[in-house]
Order: sequence, then structure tokens, then C-alpha cells
Amino acid sequence: MMLGMNSQSAPAPDLSGIARGTATASGRPARLPVWVADQLEEALLGGTFAVGTQMPTEPALAERFGVSRQVVREAARLLEDRGLVEIRAGRGMTVLAPTVESSVDRMRTLLRRGDASFDQLMELRQMTEVDMSALAARNRTDEDVASMQAAIADAAAHLDDYAICMDADLAFHMAVARATHNPFVLAIVQPVNVVLRDVYRKPIEYLATQTDTVAEHTSIADAIAAGDARAARKATALHLGRVVDDAGRLVDEDLVTEAKTDHQA
Repeated sequence: MMLGMNSQSAPAPDLSGIARGTATASGRPARLPVWVADQLEEALLGGTFAVGTQMPTEPALAERFGVSRQVVREAARLLEDRGLVEIRAGRGMTVLAPTVESSVDRMRTLLRRGDASFDQLMELRQMTEVDMSALAARNRTDEDVASMQAAIADAAAHLDDYAICMDADLAFHMAVARATHNPFVLAIVQPVNVVLRDVYRKPIEYLATQTDTVAEHTSIADAIAAGDARAARKATALHLGRVVDDAGRLVDEDLVTEAKTDHQA
């Protein structure tokens, strides 16, 4: 695969938003294509290149990072796998609009590289989901409430089944997100849920929390069903406060590390 040149048909893309590197830079990981892809992902998600525009050419990126063109080609494939670019013969890389999958990959990258912590991911939940529940209380439909109640009932009937409880837990939070009828809320909550499923891998510890979870979810759903935004906000804050306290016992650090390694392979 050769990336397109485009030098005569369009202005040269601005490379100032990409960190310059050299092939012998200290601390460079052994997997150069992963390193290059991660740097480009940061630039893409940071808005350096607009959706629909062409990325810099293969030679330009190779010079910018101090790597071979083969490394750039492999990095381009990684970006395509992450749903960030489309590669076409003769045109190179075209920037795509972010998807749920690319948002998940971005969160995984932040955790993998140590640029963000799991505690910060939980902070994001507290910042968004408390007000999310209040908005759901104002905008919910009977169908939305039924979805929440179904998720609660599913968990309550299977308190000894890790897989079902995990599915029901995440389904409840997605039902609340949908009840806001705000697509931006879904865009935040859905990738967070995927990452939580990745790292919550201690079944015994997780199941020990489910009686509390079912009771707390019921309080949230009741407040939303009643259209009581203040009560929904309060119930969600209490629930997430307890979840944050428990989270350290539920996250399997060995599996998180293993997942990071697999993602880089």
C-alpha cells in the first residue's frame, strides 16, 4: 500500500500540530508503527486535521517522525483499523468522523499510555451521569422507563450470574442515557460503557455489589419515572459515589495490562 502524494492537487497539509521525532529518540517504544499511530491519533482527535481532509503524505510523515515509509504505512493501517481514517489508492489517508469505536480506542489509548487514569474515567462518569439522570427525568417516555425497569429486573433475577448482571448494569445506564433524547449524551456514555466492560473483570467482587446496585438503580428509575429531576440527580450521585468507592476492588489490573499489550501487538 502506497499513500497518495496529492502535492499538486491540494495545499500541503499543516504538520505543525504533530510532534517531531527521530528514529533514535530515547524512550521510543520498540513498536514504531504503534508509536506513530498514537501520535497521529492525538493530532486527529485534537482537531489538527478536519474531517474529510487528506492527511500528510507518506514521505512527509516519514520525515516528520524520523522513521521509514514502511513504518508510516503500518501506522496508517492501524489508524484505519481504529476507524479514524480511510485509505484509498492514489489519495492517501482521508480523515473520518469519530465513531463509538474510535472513541473507545481513544480512551483505551489514554489508559494504556498513562495519559489518564481509571480514577479520571470515573470522574467523567460522575460529571456526566448525575445531570444525565436529571435530564432523563424531564425527557423520558414510558418506553424509556420500561427499559430501565427491565434492566433492573434482569439483574435482580440473576444476582449470582456475572455476565447477566454486567449486561443489565450497563443496559440500565444506556437506558437512562437514551431517556435524555440527547445524542451527545449517548456519544459519551456508550464508549465509557465499553471500557468499563473491559476492566471490570472480578466476578466475585462485582457480584457482591449487585444487591446495592439493584436498589440504587431502582431509586434512580423511580425518580426518573416520577419526573423528579432533583431526586434523580441525588440518587445518581449516591449510586456513583458508592461505585467509585468500590471500583478499585473491581478492576483487574493484570487484565488491563494484558489488554494493553494485546492492543499494541
